[in-house]
Amino acid sequence: MARTRNAVKRQKVATVESALFNPDVVFLLAALLDARDLCQVSLTCKRLGGKRADAVDGLTLVEEAARRLFECASEWERSCLRKYPDEGWIELYHHLLMLRSKLTFDQLVGINIQHGEDRSIIRTVPGQRNASSALCSNHVMRSGKHFAVFTGLKGYIIIGVVRPVRIKASNFGECALNIFHPGIRRFWEYLLGQRTDRWTDSNVHYCSLTSGGNAFWCDWASNTSDMSIDGYQWYNASTGLLLDLDEGSLSVYQNAQRVATLKDGLSGEYCWYARVYGDDTISIERGSAPGEEQAG
Repeated sequence: MARTRNAVKRQKVATVESALFNPDVVFLLAALLDARDLCQVSLTCKRLGGKRADAVDGLTLVEEAARRLFECASEWERSCLRKYPDEGWIELYHHLLMLRSKLTFDQLVGINIQHGEDRSIIRTVPGQRNASSALCSNHVMRSGKHFAVFTGLKGYIIIGVVRPVRIKASNFGECALNIFHPGIRRFWEYLLGQRTDRWTDSNVHYCSLTSGGNAFWCDWASNTSDMSIDGYQWYNASTGLLLDLDEGSLSVYQNAQRVATLKDGLSGEYCWYARVYGDDTISIERGSAPGEEQAG
């Protein structure tokens, strides 16, 4: 009798597990979680995070759920997130969620910078006049077309793109990062030391536009170049930048019109960037370039 009861119990448990631990159910549950939660689930639950004998391409249940979620992405989203050969589906799903989220300045470097009302706004610190920088480090762009609108451009500010580097204060001496922007030569070796295969072979590591209408780029080694942009309006209410990684170009827009191409030859990973100096406030948001159905 006890053996029969145990058999019935095992059958009930198996039935419950079969209902819960299958790709369709996990897919529905995964849609309610972000990528960090999915990683945690994968690590803490062996049935969800372990390899399955019957898995397609050897994916775990959680990886399979992340793959299905990514396949629901729009055509534009998929064009912006071409999967790397060594990239997991959970990581790719994380970047999809970031692509759908509000742009934010995730990394502030320098003593003259702080967030405004939210993390999409930066402003200078009263009483300071040092060049300080903000990077949208969590919003990495790898392919496709991306358009950002910068507003509040009233001081000697700089906007543009930079490789998604991480600047750690612990790697520098005291006060060494009081003034920072990627165009300062003494930081180049440190920045270039973070190069990965995902940067590709392009040597355009930093490309920017000043509020005065000068475009600048550098390779963090020896080559730098700047030029004046005809038709760019100083103190314009807003400026749009289009990073087209299909064409490999960065262009500037004002008043719903393309003004100029700042640089070509861009490829690999970048993130949006802004630098403040005096009494400045800058905000950033996703947008669509004129004539583009979706470029965010």
